[in-house]
Amino acid sequence: MRRLNEMTHEEVIAYNLRDGGTAVTIFADAQTGRVMRARGLIRNILAEDPGPKFIYEPGCSAGDISGFFSEDHRVAACDVTPDAVRLTRERWPKVEVVEAEVEDVEPVECDILVLCEFMEHVIDPVGLAEAWLPKARHVIIGHPLVGDNWDAEPGHVWAYYEPDFRNWFEIGGHELVEEQHFPMYDLHMVIGRGRRRASQ
Repeated sequence: MRRLNEMTHEEVIAYNLRDGGTAVTIFADAQTGRVMRARGLIRNILAEDPGPKFIYEPGCSAGDISGFFSEDHRVAACDVTPDAVRLTRERWPKVEVVEAEVEDVEPVECDILVLCEFMEHVIDPVGLAEAWLPKARHVIIGHPLVGDNWDAEPGHVWAYYEPDFRNWFEIGGHELVEEQHFPMYDLHMVIGRGRRRASQ
């Protein structure tokens, strides 16, 4: 892990609330490939472990990944940006979404935890991983692998290397069962799914 800037927690929240809390992207349109990969990984989990599931997504933005599954599964989420919460409610009315900082949300037991394009945005990603990941039976994690390279996104607090990606699953007591690498803009992206080890 490499710290990209000296933003405080308050500055990260202020960045997410820029433009009066209206700075929200519909990622299903803007980053279609990334969203489709994440949905595909959830579908793979559901194929291996059928039946109704409880899916939780911190930092859900407009709900593009988890909201898609809300017709057949219980989906809950949080986001700090007011318009993200509004759009999630409008587009996916069955999603239980709250406007909150993830640090203020009590980690919950869930079947599938979705952490996509999230871990690079928070001040204490390791602490969040330690709190949330052990409570999930399955997990989807995705983020850029910036490594030593420059990252132009001002909202990214951390640059990650490939061992960092694999370490999230270790923290949660999961085995990494599927991993995909792909380009997006000028970034090298990674996404994968893990399942809780039988001994956990």
